[in-house]
Amino acid sequence: MSAFTPSMGTGARERKLVLDQLGLALRNLRPNAWMMPALAAVICVMFHQWLPVGRLALWFGLVAIAGIPIALVSRRYGAQTPDTGDAGRPVALAATAYVLFTAAWASMGYFLWVPHNDLACLIVVLLLACTVAGNGALVGASRTMTVVSYGTYGTALVLAPLQNGGMVYDGLAILAVLYITYMLYMSRQIYLTARDMLMLRDEKNDLIEALARSKAESDSARENAEAASRAKSQFLANMSHELRTPLNAILGFSEMITSRVFAEKQDRHYEYAGLIHDSGFHLLTLINDILDLAKIEAGSWTLRESDVDLAAIAFEATTMVRPRAEASGSFLLTEIERGLPRLRGDERALKQILLNLLSNAIKFTPRGGRVTVFARARSDGGILLGVSDTGVGIAREDQDRVFQNFGQGRHDVVTADKGTGLGLPIVKGLVEAHDGRIELTSTVGEGTTVIVHLPVHRIAVAAPVAAAG
Repeated sequence: MSAFTPSMGTGARERKLVLDQLGLALRNLRPNAWMMPALAAVICVMFHQWLPVGRLALWFGLVAIAGIPIALVSRRYGAQTPDTGDAGRPVALAATAYVLFTAAWASMGYFLWVPHNDLACLIVVLLLACTVAGNGALVGASRTMTVVSYGTYGTALVLAPLQNGGMVYDGLAILAVLYITYMLYMSRQIYLTARDMLMLRDEKNDLIEALARSKAESDSARENAEAASRAKSQFLANMSHELRTPLNAILGFSEMITSRVFAEKQDRHYEYAGLIHDSGFHLLTLINDILDLAKIEAGSWTLRESDVDLAAIAFEATTMVRPRAEASGSFLLTEIERGLPRLRGDERALKQILLNLLSNAIKFTPRGGRVTVFARARSDGGILLGVSDTGVGIAREDQDRVFQNFGQGRHDVVTADKGTGLGLPIVKGLVEAHDGRIELTSTVGEGTTVIVHLPVHRIAVAAPVAAAG
């Protein structure tokens, strides 16, 4: 049986408790399926000397047949408590089955009653009294089953002596009433004890579950705190070098200019100014990347959506990085499918996705290699956008790490410009902001392909989807 859950209302909790108590009573009644017919057989043998076989067989048959429903109900509902939304059905079924069985057993007050045979009558009264006491203890946990038990067995115990009449038998009937009253009191105590026990059990289970949830939340918070601490340390370790390098260049070259060491050489001033500009631009790029990543992780990145042309964005991105590709000696290619539909998205973010992917590809592609930007329709109507290269590749064990903040593949050690490890995390965040997903495949020494899957609901204008090529 499951414990109460915090979402349970008062009514649901009460129904759950009623069903738990019913299940406890039914589990106690399980042995009746074989024990009561066995007792009935022994009783029939005892009464064979006073009553005809047909009368005894009839009573035994009633007991045996009436025991089948209560056995089935006990097996079904005594093993597992039903849902709290279906409390009425099991209670009604159990009460009906128990009424049939108790009526059959209590009918001994009629079938086994031998008028003017004090010994036989006394045995019947004692059997009924024992039945009242025993079943009051067995089903005392359930109020419904207790009412049925005392309603049938108690009635039989009071009425049976009245069949003979006389002061002694009338006195037995009065004693039966007092006895039943006392047993009712005892059954009420059993009921209250069982109810308190079940409530304590459920409260204990609730407490255990609450402690388990608290521990899980505490462990998660601790892991998050440790991850944040590691991220902070990693940030400081990575960015201290990345920020100091352009700052040192800016300070150094500006100091050379202000010191007038090369006052007569204007060309040097122009050269230093250019280096200062490049260093400042690099520093601004780093800061922008950090701010963009912070916005993405904080969930404050707001898409400025419009209908954009992916082909135009790809052309602009390749135009911007072409000088860098030519300087590194790599070939820059485009494979943009004709007739692509316009996309509903943030033009600046989509352009940044391509620029980051192209920059990474060019950085890690050796001289003479190829970098290809591609876009094509998917069979489901969405769009594929990505960049592939014939560069150094990324080891399989590093492919997940490159999407983490400041994560870098181990191939970076052979590259002069190691980067900050922010490019792909930013790409991933921008792709997910467009409800898309990113896929990376790479083989060391052969190259890398990064594919951005943009969903069909991002298509701005319906258009025939061309076959991917």
